[in-house]
Amino acid sequence: MEEGTNVFTIKDLENLSGIKAHTIRIWEKRYRILEPDRTESNIRSYSETELKKILNVAYLNRNGLKISKIAKLSEEELTERVMTISGRHETGGNSPGKILMSGINFNESLFREALEPFVSKYGLEEAYIKYLCPLLEKARLLWQTGGLSRAQEQFVRNVIRQILILEDISLAAPTVKPKTSVAMINTSDNLSENNFLFYKYLLKKRGFDTIFTGGILPASEIIEIHKIKQFEYLIVNSYSFDFSKKNISYFSSIGKSLLIRKIILTDYPESDEKRIPENIIITRNPEEFRTVVDSLK
Repeated sequence: MEEGTNVFTIKDLENLSGIKAHTIRIWEKRYRILEPDRTESNIRSYSETELKKILNVAYLNRNGLKISKIAKLSEEELTERVMTISGRHETGGNSPGKILMSGINFNESLFREALEPFVSKYGLEEAYIKYLCPLLEKARLLWQTGGLSRAQEQFVRNVIRQILILEDISLAAPTVKPKTSVAMINTSDNLSENNFLFYKYLLKKRGFDTIFTGGILPASEIIEIHKIKQFEYLIVNSYSFDFSKKNISYFSSIGKSLLIRKIILTDYPESDEKRIPENIIITRNPEEFRTVVDSLK
């Protein structure tokens, strides 16, 4: 994807939505979810409208709707269903929608003024879990459903990212030997980057020696990291709803071969999967991740 353009490749859609390109092709053929343009050489290209649609489809699927049901929804019904699900837990004067109003005019000072009292009052942990993370989700959904422009959504995400980075930098250097080493790797999704930054903050605050590369890396890099610096725990971003059982088995095998004590999958989509390997721990949101981290030794 070129900066400043509204044309996306199927690889862009995979990176932004977490849906594998192979799955997107199947959905196009079976359900006509998307109808991309094609170049003279038969290469698919997608508009921003189609990107938003696939993100909405992924959101509904993550929340329990089967693709066969989603495919039957009209554009209006798709948008309405997304907004209905996202609004279920939005109550009170500090709801994400109301906080967001101070950020849509690109006034960074005003937006920070709206956010920083939560950090000051509750500390970053509670503020992120209760307010900042829901705000990010709301901004993303509003962009997907046409309520915000891409620029507005990115602005909101970037301001919160800066807050996370500053809070991370401000953490006092450990005065004792770190508990143990933890490696973090994001293999599939860049829209959940802020969650991953928050998880890094939690680990550092609790005294773990944290290896954080940033960006998206192939799973094979886990082995390369381990060759240079061994670690006892591995954190893997699994926000993609298309994160298959095959991948769970792959990471479990890597963990056993490298003698990693536990592998924690973060932001894992809702599923009825019950056969989870013993060395895998699944967390679905920041609060669950914090609970798991507090149980590590």
